[in-house]
Formats: sequence, C-alpha cells, structure tokens
Amino acid sequence: MKNYRVILGVVLFLTIVGLSGCQKTTNENGNHPEPNDSKFIGDWEVANSTPDYETFSFYENGSVKDSLDQIFEGQTLNMISWFGYTIDNTTVCLSTKNVSAGSPDYISVCYAFSFSNNATRLSLSSNGILVMDLVKIS
Repeated sequence: MKNYRVILGVVLFLTIVGLSGCQKTTNENGNHPEPNDSKFIGDWEVANSTPDYETFSFYENGSVKDSLDQIFEGQTLNMISWFGYTIDNTTVCLSTKNVSAGSPDYISVCYAFSFSNNATRLSLSSNGILVMDLVKIS
C-alpha cells in the first residue's frame, strides 16, 4: 500500500509539472503578454475625420494597416500604408514596415494610449496632447 501511494504521488507530481509547461506565459518576443495586446486587435475608425475617412486595422501578427479615403476634386482617393507595431503597458509604437531602421524612409512614432467605453474607444496622445481618437468598428 505504501508503494502505491509513492507511485501515485510521483505520477501526480510529474503530471502537474508536465501540464504547467502547456500554459502560455510569454509572447513571441519572450516578454510576458500584456493584457492590452488583444484590445488593439480589430478595425478602428478615426472619430470626426470628415470629410476624409481613415481606419486602422491592427492584426495579431504585429502589423497595422492605415487606410485613408480622401475626397479630392470630387473623387475619392484611397491610400493604404502598412506599419509594424509594438505595445507595452502604456505606449504603442508604429514603425514603417519592411524598411530598415537606418533608411531615410524609416518612420517610427510612439504614442501613449488609453482605452475607454469598455475598450471600444482608443485615445492616442503625445506629450499629453490628444493626437488621435479611435472608435472600434469590428
């Protein structure tokens, strides 16, 4: 009976240790995942951007698409730009996608962010000044 308890204890211990490795504790960069990461994912419309219409689409792979529709001489022009993004607890940084950091075409901009209205409103600011107010559309 004593051997049975020892064997059961060892099996239980190994099972717990083995299953603890199944829990995702880091993201692809080796950092602990931030709770804000998933809040960004989806499509966001720039509030009050009339007559132009601009949306940002954040994807799980670290890409963001900026789609801007501008009315020019009675016609709508659509411009799409792709960026990479990184997030920490208080800051989101956008940088030019597929352009090396030393290139003159490289752009990197960081904003402080805050969510409101049950994470359906996203405010981006720089030095305490609101730069962009986004509303989640999907």
